[in-house]
Amino acid sequence: ESTEGDRVIVRGGFTEGALKNTTIYLGGGGNELVFDGLTKVSKLEVAAVKNSKVFIQAPMLIRGMTIMSSQNSHVSMGKNCLISTDVLVYSSNAHALYNVADGKRRLKEGVEIGERVWVGMGARLMSGARVGKNSVIGGYSILAGKIPNNCAAAGNPCRVTTRDVFWTSVGHQDRRDYLSRTGKNKFPIF
Repeated sequence: ESTEGDRVIVRGGFTEGALKNTTIYLGGGGNELVFDGLTKVSKLEVAAVKNSKVFIQAPMLIRGMTIMSSQNSHVSMGKNCLISTDVLVYSSNAHALYNVADGKRRLKEGVEIGERVWVGMGARLMSGARVGKNSVIGGYSILAGKIPNNCAAAGNPCRVTTRDVFWTSVGHQDRRDYLSRTGKNKFPIF
């Protein structure tokens, strides 16, 4: 297939190891991939087909993620996200759905992951998924809808289970609340 007009842009800090553990497939032409600050990557596979856009901005850590964007679709991920293993992000307009009443095509939306999102092992983010900043998607969840900021969500279909939460990347052995454990007098601002 033609790959005319494809662009892969790597900017910001990156490590050789992150690039060695990243596989890219381009097909159909007109694709654009932007990796900004790719440092801590154990495994990242990206496929972009026919006028697709993928934008990944300075992740905290990617342990294992596959991204598929095809047929004029897009995937974006904000800064400081924590991605577990076996995570799939799929955004495509390849298989068309039409309204039986008027014959108009129903286009699928892309996938948007906000800043500082934690995606658990085996999660699937499908076309139309929107995850608000500071939220958590539980392991093995399947999401095609919208999750607001600062929420924990899980299940199939993925739904909000807890609101007004935040997460830290530092594990603690005790069960005291965040304020008493850290000695800080306020919650972190992200």
